Amino acid sequence: MKVLIYTVWPVPFWEVPKSQVLRLRERFPDVTFTHALNDGEALREIEDADVALASRLTTLAVQRAPRLRWVHSTAAAVGILPLRDLAARGIAVTNSRGVQAITMAEHVMGGLLVLARRFDLTLSAQRERRWIQNELRADASPWSLHGRMMTIVGLGTTGLEVARCAQAFGLHVTGIRRRPGQPKPSFVDRVVGPDQLDDALGGCDVLVIAAPFIPETDRLIGARQLALLNRGAILVNVARGRIVDEREMIAALEEKRLGGAVLDVFDREPLDSASPLWSLPNVVITPHCSGVRPDHWDDVIELFSDNLLRFRHGEPLLNLVDCDAGY
Repeated sequence: MKVLIYTVWPVPFWEVPKSQVLRLRERFPDVTFTHALNDGEALREIEDADVALASRLTTLAVQRAPRLRWVHSTAAAVGILPLRDLAARGIAVTNSRGVQAITMAEHVMGGLLVLARRFDLTLSAQRERRWIQNELRADASPWSLHGRMMTIVGLGTTGLEVARCAQAFGLHVTGIRRRPGQPKPSFVDRVVGPDQLDDALGGCDVLVIAAPFIPETDRLIGARQLALLNRGAILVNVARGRIVDEREMIAALEEKRLGGAVLDVFDREPLDSASPLWSLPNVVITPHCSGVRPDHWDDVIELFSDNLLRFRHGEPLLNLVDCDAGY
């Protein structure tokens, strides 16, 4: 059996370390692992590969892979894979969803606490050696998460972890997911389908975007949806920038209809230095790093190893992707 490993990416963190490739070779000595370091090598080596561990593939690569039977994405998002071509060939697709869920949930809550407890103001004052106790009032007053309403768009692995954390802070959580009829977790107050989005946004103090980016979620949150939130609500996006209409979000922030935003993803990345988001006082910007942690690749390779054993034994694979749904 041959496995092609191909994770070339503009951000080095998302490229599988050589040490992890060695780990796979030691764990499966009877499997050939080929680590492609550029597009040309990937196109050549996929020709006789049975499995691909990849962050991305092209239609041409799939066409050149007559033996290919399974692709495992090193990420949770699979939109960069040619899902239609893979499905047409009956090639199984799995992803790494869940690996980043706890880390991303911590990121959501950390950013939210920065704005709720006004750490943005106190840290700035600290650098200037200013004691601003008397300035923390009115719109600048810290506020408590306890008893507030949170709506999570996308109640998958990440959304569930956000909900679990939020409940511990006393937030009341409404989750939106494609299959609302599935059992409701005890730490989620209400689960609704996408057709009830408007209802779920009404009275919302914190809106968390954790959904996959698919045609149905493109610009899902626009001016009308933002207007349904409570005045002063916080928007947190750790999914994909294009799920939110960035222009309308900026307008809502500037007019203080939104109380703030925690943004890890943007329409275009890196975020343009000319973007007004950089200078808005009520915005926390992070560089698409909500899932980053030192042991990330340990868990990705552990998941892939588990699935490789299942694949060899003809057992059901974990984290199968619905190629029609796109996630």
